[in-house]
Amino acid sequence: MGQNVNKTTFSANDHEQFAKQLKDELEQLEALIATPGWGVGDCTLGAELELYLTDKDHRPSHCNLELLDKAADPLMTAEINRFNLEYNCPYTTFTGAPFTFLKKHMDDRLLSLQTLAQTMGVDVTPIGILPTLRQGDFGLASMTDLPRYHALTDILCESRGGPFHIRIHGAESLEVDADDLTLEGANTSFQVHYRVKPDEFADWYNGIQLASIFTLAMGANSPIFLEKKLWHETRVPLFKQSIDSRNQCGMNWHIPARVSYGKGYVRKSALELFRQGVSLQPVLLPDVTDRAPKASSGPILDALRLHQSTIWSWNRAVYDDADGGHLRVELRSLPAGPTTIDMVANAALCIGLAHHMRDDLDRLMDLLPFEFAKYNFYRAAQYGVNANILWESPNGTLEEYALVDVLAKLLPGVADSLVALGVSRQEADMLMVVIEHRLAKRQNGASWQLNTLVELERKYDAREALSRMFGLYQKQYLSGVPVSQWPTL
Repeated sequence: MGQNVNKTTFSANDHEQFAKQLKDELEQLEALIATPGWGVGDCTLGAELELYLTDKDHRPSHCNLELLDKAADPLMTAEINRFNLEYNCPYTTFTGAPFTFLKKHMDDRLLSLQTLAQTMGVDVTPIGILPTLRQGDFGLASMTDLPRYHALTDILCESRGGPFHIRIHGAESLEVDADDLTLEGANTSFQVHYRVKPDEFADWYNGIQLASIFTLAMGANSPIFLEKKLWHETRVPLFKQSIDSRNQCGMNWHIPARVSYGKGYVRKSALELFRQGVSLQPVLLPDVTDRAPKASSGPILDALRLHQSTIWSWNRAVYDDADGGHLRVELRSLPAGPTTIDMVANAALCIGLAHHMRDDLDRLMDLLPFEFAKYNFYRAAQYGVNANILWESPNGTLEEYALVDVLAKLLPGVADSLVALGVSRQEADMLMVVIEHRLAKRQNGASWQLNTLVELERKYDAREALSRMFGLYQKQYLSGVPVSQWPTL
């Protein structure tokens, strides 16, 4: 959940000093973005993959710190719950076969991690939400013992003034309250970082926002939580509600949620998103240790980066001080799993589709005002490959269409867009074939889980069916075969 902090409680003076530093760093970023040539460099691609640790009974295993100690890998970090961890994949330039680069690094790390984990009787699996989770798996005893997580729990709970309310209505309904943030840790993601030129940021961000509607639906892999069939991508409502610290009582205006699709299209630059973060969201972690910049790096902007790391937009602006300082778009809506080829194909679809729509982007944003794009995003999360969305009709009006039918018309241009961006023709075509097969079969991780579970429930009780379904999921994941080719019962 972002940068580490050094303490768990903060004084009024901490907040005052942090606010001053935040204002100063926002002005520094504004000056950087206004500087001709700043942030221009090779486009890069990177990713973070969050993972589940489970025991032989397919239940969560609370051993992330022990496994991290065995792995001794600086690119791996703990997550909020003791049954999750994260692998930070190295960056690569966006030329040739960047997605194959990510896939190979993830495959190598997952294989070595699984080898280590097996000595502990543990399996490592990428999946959006572990389907065998139960309510007793959460609580402070399940939280990784790190200052950042304790601080966030204390501050968000105090701000809310009561428990976090989880209310999700899908195929079934779930209502549960939580006194800490560990329910958020049920969500595991494949977060993609794409470096863009500052003067192209608005077009890239807006395009990725629209493309995310389709990639979220096609990549959905989180249909079950606490033994309930909910949304195809249950991570979307669960993440928003599990850290929603807003106490609306007595307020005459509504503070936006810290987890959201956004407040509107970006008009000119990334600065708009950083300004909104400072103006709309209270500071949670006013803790910065001054660091001297490295040679050839840009300003550190630690306060701004720390604050931005506590605002979890589904697509997020990122400032990095490396290479003189630069901007990235972080794609946060994609779930972990089912396989590494599925994950990199999702990322390629999102980036390629965003580029494919760029020439027509202004018209698309006029036809689809932001509130309707947001509507589409949540329908994609709820219904996955079965979603209906609002899109342009032949006569230029908004009509409701099956998302898969809209994507089928857009998809032929995506591989060409990837090639135009520098990806090899072989890689672009190979990845879009993965999406084409998924589209033809209407089978992604979520639909496979749900369809398999329905068949297993004919023979076994609910918990046994969930356990067996996850066992089959693990077997297919280890095969490396794209989810569209996974057999159903």
